Amino acid sequence: MPELIDRAHNNSVSVLALTDHDNIDGVDEAQQYIEQAHYDMTLVAGVELSCWWENFEIHIVGLNVDTRSESLQRLLQTQQNRRRERIDSIIQKLAARDINVEIDSDGIPTRKHIADQLVQHGYVDQVQKAFDRFIGKGNFAYVRPQWCSIGHAIKAIHDAGGSAVLAHPHAYQLSNKWLRKLIGEAKTWGLDGIEVSIGQQTLGQRSALAEFAKDFQLKASQGSDFHYPSQWRDLGKNLCLPDACVPIWNDWFS
Repeated sequence: MPELIDRAHNNSVSVLALTDHDNIDGVDEAQQYIEQAHYDMTLVAGVELSCWWENFEIHIVGLNVDTRSESLQRLLQTQQNRRRERIDSIIQKLAARDINVEIDSDGIPTRKHIADQLVQHGYVDQVQKAFDRFIGKGNFAYVRPQWCSIGHAIKAIHDAGGSAVLAHPHAYQLSNKWLRKLIGEAKTWGLDGIEVSIGQQTLGQRSALAEFAKDFQLKASQGSDFHYPSQWRDLGKNLCLPDACVPIWNDWFS
């Protein structure tokens, strides 16, 4: 955690949303470190919830949530149990092909942890290759997730006083027709906004997402979608909302 906060500070990030996958445990630790380091930084408590919709894994980000919410904590416990079961199944599939990895039992395991192990043990030389050859969709060690519905995720976020945002809409590789279907249905379930500005995107993609936000009368967020240092993605880089967008954070700091 200190490395993440230090990187944000060094990159002149003044408002940082911590949105771990199906996990809010790091929020308190991050806030304590910010205070100890005397950084002029506002931490937004958040979470990225994995959902299942029309045979696609969709991510809904909860921003400005109350981490003490019982409704949110119950959903996260269910999500975390399902995540552990999925990771165990992936490891078993790999072991059946004599590809052996071990994941630390502490924390919430993800496929990224498996990918790191595959790199460390020399099965591949890059994290992305682990997904492309072994654990990504369509490969022998892939296990379909059993996540919550989008409606369930949005309700838990609202119960926690937060705003629900569709994360990185272009990452799902949906056609415009399907993306409109996704956004439209999510709006009926209470979606508050969509992530318009993302560090790794073209200006055309950003403009298109701004139009979606306008068409569906949704607010806009921005985020680095930062998981680990790389030459393509970094905290706080290449982020700027188009002028026509209404920022999701407009009413948070009044």
